[in-house]
Amino acid sequence: MKITVFTIATFSLLPATGHAAALQRRASDYISSCGPSWMAVNNVKTNHDTVERTGFNTAVDKFCNAAHGAEVGAKLFLSMATRVWLGYGADPKTTGINGYVYFEIHNKQNDKHIVDGGKCKEYLKNLSKDGSKCYGGKSHDDTKGGTWQVGNDLVSYHAIADKVPPIFEQMDKPVVLSNAIAPLSNNGKGKTLDPFPVEGFGDSVPFACHSHNDYERDTALYSALSAGCVSVEADIWEINGDLIVKHNSGDGNGNTLQNLYLNPLKALVDKNKAIFPKAPKQSLNLLIDFKNDADKTWDLLVKQLQPLRDAGYLSTSSDGQFKQGLITIIASGNGIADKDSNAPKPLGRDNPQGAIFADARIDKDMVNFNAGNAYFASAKYSDRGTNEAAKRDEAHKKGFKVRYWDGPASTADWQILVDEGVDRVNVDELQNVAAVAWRGDLL
Repeated sequence: MKITVFTIATFSLLPATGHAAALQRRASDYISSCGPSWMAVNNVKTNHDTVERTGFNTAVDKFCNAAHGAEVGAKLFLSMATRVWLGYGADPKTTGINGYVYFEIHNKQNDKHIVDGGKCKEYLKNLSKDGSKCYGGKSHDDTKGGTWQVGNDLVSYHAIADKVPPIFEQMDKPVVLSNAIAPLSNNGKGKTLDPFPVEGFGDSVPFACHSHNDYERDTALYSALSAGCVSVEADIWEINGDLIVKHNSGDGNGNTLQNLYLNPLKALVDKNKAIFPKAPKQSLNLLIDFKNDADKTWDLLVKQLQPLRDAGYLSTSSDGQFKQGLITIIASGNGIADKDSNAPKPLGRDNPQGAIFADARIDKDMVNFNAGNAYFASAKYSDRGTNEAAKRDEAHKKGFKVRYWDGPASTADWQILVDEGVDRVNVDELQNVAAVAWRGDLL
């Protein structure tokens, strides 16, 4: 098999006990180290047996079948990253998130190595065998992957999990590299990935979860989409003529709304013509919580949304009618006028194409909100009141999506909210999204 050789300056994914470290020479094959993250051993069905997820052994088969017959030159790596279900060391049927397993065959010899697909599967599946030191146990049926040394440590077979993919050219197809494979970085742009991995969501299943304080995650937007959340939240501050994403005024410099959300979303839709390719009409809700000067923040947001507006990606309104786009922008916090009164109202500023919608207050009089100027109807969970069901019905009749913030953290409570008709459930722990039977009526 002819495979292109790449020279890429990078850092290894492997822990210090991996192939980069000096290894004790042994005559027989053995596991020299385990990886840092748990993967389901076999395919599992999550979300009450409705969504199938890819297990480690299936990923091994995919890699080894693709690598069979490949020639790995002296001192080189044959590498590929592919989808795997990360189980977090818990029951992978109810806990986990889509991630990647990075496979490498490191030829440390001074001669070439020809990959035998059958042996490749045998070596790598030793890492997931019941009783191996990298196996987590029958109750979870998971593995940390790791490193299998062949013979007298002449060739190493690696399988290391990561939430983040590598560059597109190293996904789902083997390549020969002169260095170890590595995940994408942020390129100095904060809690994001650059370039944003627009190819990484083809199997993401959309759910009615809202990624609360999404920008505080290790990778903003990316993690939420990997979990399938159709709604994300960003707190923004107008600082020196730009929109900075952070929770409090003293939280350092933060990063820009454009770097974390607007630019990645445009790149994603430019490439896929969808947010979720499995549900190409499904919209993503971007809830933007204005934290300081409302007028300056609004005007800057209008300006920064222009590329998305011009591309036709945003939900819009005209004559009081809502028109669904692939991205729906919702203003909250100081983006609502008279927010502390009994009857808040939209901020009355220039709004081209009506592309910024308000977050109405479901616990107050919603008389000033309609389908043409609002999209969410939200309240603090503890402020739902005794007429909660009637207020939800009122919001739904107006065409709003109901959301509560500062709510319960247990998946049992999330399920109750879903069953009661709450449209967007606040989620902090994304790996727990897998435990809920979400409704299918999203948009």
